[in-house]
Amino acid sequence: MSLAALFLIFAPGIQAVTVGPAKMEYSVNPGDVIETTLFLMNETGEDAAFYPSFEKFIEEDGKKTFLKDESDLASWIETEVPVFLLAGEKKNVPFTIKVPEKAEPGGHFAVIWWSTAPPTGGKQVSIVTRAGILVMLRVSGDIREDGQLLSFSTVGSKRIFWSFPVGFSITFKNDGNVHLKPTGDITVKNILGRTKAVVKVNEYLLQILPGSKRSFDPKWETAKFAFGPYKAEISLTYGESQKQVSQSFWFVLIPLKILLLVIFALALVLFVLPQGIKKYNQWIINKAKAGKKKKAKRTSSSSPSFPAETR
Repeated sequence: MSLAALFLIFAPGIQAVTVGPAKMEYSVNPGDVIETTLFLMNETGEDAAFYPSFEKFIEEDGKKTFLKDESDLASWIETEVPVFLLAGEKKNVPFTIKVPEKAEPGGHFAVIWWSTAPPTGGKQVSIVTRAGILVMLRVSGDIREDGQLLSFSTVGSKRIFWSFPVGFSITFKNDGNVHLKPTGDITVKNILGRTKAVVKVNEYLLQILPGSKRSFDPKWETAKFAFGPYKAEISLTYGESQKQVSQSFWFVLIPLKILLLVIFALALVLFVLPQGIKKYNQWIINKAKAGKKKKAKRTSSSSPSFPAETR
């Protein structure tokens, strides 16, 4: 199993457990029952028992906050307690999600933690090391898929770049009641409208929870030749209804190497070349004068001479 398939959150200490998959997403109806499995591996180096705990999580600008809250989805999950594993043993552990008949439409979010520490009397787990799996439900009903592109610019709102890369800054807010994964492209066009680059946005399908926002920072890395003003156009699509948002702005790219070449070419045209032409013209004139003198001299030396008349 690749590291990309695992979602691990550890407190300080030695890794004790590996879990997977990273995230589970389901679209359900009120009253549905989901029966599935998760992956658990004992990495403590000795036989151990593992205990689950369930918490709600929220997210703001990509940063997750886990709440000591066992209501909502965290209270709908049931699994085997505890799970005994030999040192190095792997196991697919069954678990069930029972969606209430009166479950509120929209998104519901929880994390399943696993730890070697058993729950205390207050139903909280004293965590030394733990790993978690995100569970995300979309309950049918009055679903609202609404979002807005809060900002689109270059990093630091720069408008002139002297070198690559050109970094973009995008902030998208989820105003609906289900999680969204906005995806799309930034198309970079020159002043003639020709496309110079296409930059992917959120190609790893990062989600944005209801009421929260997330920032993305893709980059235009390089091009064979780029100089002058450019227009950056972003187009994002989100939700099952495939809604779209777009914005654009202009910026200028003047790579220093190309700038130096342009300055050299201008200096050549404005200073060196005129001087060269002037010297060349003078050389032509001098050569022409020298030719005339030489011709006159030859004419003079070749004229016939007559003897003096005697009487």
